Amino acid sequence: MNTIKKSNIGMFDDHYLGSIEERVIRDTKAAKAAGAKVVGVYCAFTPKELVAAAGAIPVALCSGSDIPILLAERHLPRNLCALIKSSYGHAIGDSCPYFTATDLLLADATCDGKKKMFELLGRKRPLYLLQLPQTAATEESHAYWLGELRRIKVLLERETGSAITDDRLRAQIVIYNRLRSTVHEAFRLNMGEIPLLSGRELDTVTSMAGFECNLHSRIDEIEQAIAAARQRGRDRQYQAGVAGRPRILLTGCPTTNRKVLNLIEDCRGVVVAMESCGGLKTVGNLVPEDGDPLANLARTYLDIPCACMTPNPARLDLLRSIIRDYRIDGVVELTWDGCHTYNIEAFQVEECVGAAGLPYLHIITDYSENDTGQLKTRIEAFLELLN
Repeated sequence: MNTIKKSNIGMFDDHYLGSIEERVIRDTKAAKAAGAKVVGVYCAFTPKELVAAAGAIPVALCSGSDIPILLAERHLPRNLCALIKSSYGHAIGDSCPYFTATDLLLADATCDGKKKMFELLGRKRPLYLLQLPQTAATEESHAYWLGELRRIKVLLERETGSAITDDRLRAQIVIYNRLRSTVHEAFRLNMGEIPLLSGRELDTVTSMAGFECNLHSRIDEIEQAIAAARQRGRDRQYQAGVAGRPRILLTGCPTTNRKVLNLIEDCRGVVVAMESCGGLKTVGNLVPEDGDPLANLARTYLDIPCACMTPNPARLDLLRSIIRDYRIDGVVELTWDGCHTYNIEAFQVEECVGAAGLPYLHIITDYSENDTGQLKTRIEAFLELLN
């Protein structure tokens, strides 16, 4: 792949991702021209395998830009989470090419802010709200979630005119399991003494680059990036550039906006692992490939240890394993201002990190750059503790 030729520390940059996005957009335009539908997805709980098995193209729509927030605040309260406002602002302003391409939206009833925002968003596009159970701890919850997925199956079949057979669904489970395994392999590059990817590079390399079209090509691109990172890791100049930097676990809200991630690494920390959505939280468990495919999807997806679930002990178990396996020196928790769900659960996370004998820093912020100087000072002081 001609985008992987650099040998410096930041070889997987925005230019690298941009070339992949261009390829993904070309593939999607061709598929749409052939009649494929595009389905927007807002949360990790929605099984994209179902969308793909209907011959449609999934695209994740949560946004990380602060530009559309002012527009969103015409309808939404200012003290709402920036992720919600950004997603909504892009939609009503038609400023996101991914949203503009959608024919249908699938949304999950996770936090209260998203649920009520989705009521307004349904005026822009046909939207189905999956009634996500509040707990994954009971068999009744799993049975209920399976019922929701059955309704989604019927909806997708009606919208696309394509039957979702068990065989088609199993085939997509195999593909998405391969994707999860490949992304997980990219993260595991940082288990050794010398991390082979920075947090920014991890975020770039594992990004789905918008439309999830032609996953085989995307998996191949990630595998090539993994091979290039391994080769670079043998370079003594690279090793000297990353050796001794504090190894940080970034947890909490989705890192759709890179402000905190960038600040940590600008201050010479290295984010060797991210537990949030899109990170290790959602790639660790594969969907069983034998048996009832819909039931397997329901159980695997509902067991994602998101803070919207209560109780949520699996997240703490995951954090303990990441701290051990990735040789973590300190934990930074990111909470977007207004996200009460993660803000409250942060109390238990701090206890968990403290019990592991590690320093913990909780950052509450939004997408704006107004507090960047203050955050930089706090992060620098935190990293000094780890040296």
